[in-house]
Amino acid sequence: MLNSEWEDGMEKGLVVISVTDEKEELVDQYMKEMNVTHPVVILPDGALEKVIGVSGFPTSGVFFDNELQWSGHPSSAHSAVEKAMKGATKGGPYPKKLSKAFKLMDQGKAIDAMAELEKVTPKLDEKDAAWAGRYKAYLMDQGARAFAKATESIETGFYFRATQLVDPYLGNESPYDGAAEMEQRMLMLQEEKNYKKEINGGKLFAEAKELEGAKEYLEAVKTYRSAMKKGKGGKIELHAYDAARALIEARKPGYKSSCERCDYKSQAACAKHYEEVKL
Repeated sequence: MLNSEWEDGMEKGLVVISVTDEKEELVDQYMKEMNVTHPVVILPDGALEKVIGVSGFPTSGVFFDNELQWSGHPSSAHSAVEKAMKGATKGGPYPKKLSKAFKLMDQGKAIDAMAELEKVTPKLDEKDAAWAGRYKAYLMDQGARAFAKATESIETGFYFRATQLVDPYLGNESPYDGAAEMEQRMLMLQEEKNYKKEINGGKLFAEAKELEGAKEYLEAVKTYRSAMKKGKGGKIELHAYDAARALIEARKPGYKSSCERCDYKSQAACAKHYEEVKL
């Protein structure tokens, strides 16, 4: 719902921001699995919850001119949003001359986004140039985070995940700090004996993770099992085994959200629906 509100209203002046206190890696995974397109902010101190008056989760708040206009369950927010939008400034919160750079970044074209930013910045007035400067700093930070997460992924045996993280930031004359070193490391990685197995198994591992996020636990276990076969002898085989074993031990294969006997809280399947899978 928040995605649709954001996409339908951003050009009319609507800003949608989700706030959570979850860990960054969980937020990143959730945004990817649920295709979240609006900004998400991590605030661990609960300050915003006090302003809105959160009594349960999820809770939404509608602000206009820095004042809280309404709070409640997101499913009931539409009329409050429409009311606030009547006084909103049209055209969205960001300079129009930077819109192409934003779109390129949303498409995963980080190098092109930075090139577009460098191209238009000299033509901007002081206010918009300040926006461009902040966005450039944001892009550089995103690149640095991607390289750091990729390094961690390589060290823990998730090679495919590492390639996914760095691909948008690597290429000819990449402007991102550390890109040359990162590209060299990725090339060295390709020389490893089990590289293809790690990548092929890693692709299936990523698919299994998405199935797990969608609560398709039986298919997730089967896909983890396929990842074990594709990545046999590599680090990803062990990761896939551990992930599949965790689902089996939690009795999740076969879980149905529509079944009253399946445990909604733990998402364990009931005796009727549980399906045993051998690894």
